[in-house]
Amino acid sequence: MLSLVLLWFILRALAATLRMPRALRRWLGLRSARGAQRRADKGFAAFFEGHWDVAEKALKKAGSPEEKTLLHPLYAALAALRRGESAHALALLEQAETEGLAPVSLIALARAECHLRAGATGEAERSLEQLSAPERKTPRAKVLRAEVAYLQRDWQPLTELLADVRQAGIAPDEQINVWERTTWIALLSEADDASTAVFVWKRAPESLKAPEQPLWPALLDILRQDAQADALQRVLRERLQQHCEPVTLEAMICLPDKQLLKMKKALERWRDEDSEGGCLALLARIARIEGNAETEAGLWADAHARHPSASHAAGWADCLRHQGKEAEASALEAEALAALL
Repeated sequence: MLSLVLLWFILRALAATLRMPRALRRWLGLRSARGAQRRADKGFAAFFEGHWDVAEKALKKAGSPEEKTLLHPLYAALAALRRGESAHALALLEQAETEGLAPVSLIALARAECHLRAGATGEAERSLEQLSAPERKTPRAKVLRAEVAYLQRDWQPLTELLADVRQAGIAPDEQINVWERTTWIALLSEADDASTAVFVWKRAPESLKAPEQPLWPALLDILRQDAQADALQRVLRERLQQHCEPVTLEAMICLPDKQLLKMKKALERWRDEDSEGGCLALLARIARIEGNAETEAGLWADAHARHPSASHAAGWADCLRHQGKEAEASALEAEALAALL
């Protein structure tokens, strides 16, 4: 009986002795995991702060493969890229792909960004071509595809991406605005004829059609150079439904009499808001075409009163001379000349 009791105590002692290493291993394992987590936290925090060298070193220090996540190799490579070491970043991505540490799609996106920063647009395009159709529709992929299209001057695909890129909120608005403005001006300048130019104009975003934007003057230049009076008259009339700018009124001066007569109603709506007298001057010209001398003289007088200028004085003087009032015309011209001197 005593021997059985002794055997039981011996077995208890052996069991306790064997359990100690296991407990110690668990403790050491937890300590290792906590250390790996601290290194990861340090690396990601450094990346966010812009300390690229610290971020790369911390993220590359993960111990066992079990302690690494797909974020470690990707952010280590991106940290190297932010330091301007694109070749090193590509090498890290190559290693991650070989070791299977991250999904191929994420590596392809990071590799495309590396190539773009290195100025290798063709290589970036080839990296993006490795993505599947659903992967090419992710916000990050669309931003990179848009940048590639912009650098390659591939305007049509870029127009199809810009709305989604802006909505994603990944690229800065200033950059997207530059891409958008450059794209539509290029498409407009490459139009083969007036009808194509007008088609491009109608497809353009409304933000680029606002006053002070360059797209509207560019369209007017194309239509005037092509001597497309009918097309010019139509777009001018549509424009006057919303805006009346000096560049629009200046373009109307080029219209032949037939087309200018069709603009009378559109101009009348801006008559009271015409502080510069440009609408009144054009209405005066229309009155001359219609043979209404009295209305023409009154309109020139109003235009000159609202904004005294050499052009208004010359138009009014010509009106007076056309009516046989040579002395009044000469006096008005002398007054305008004295104001210029």
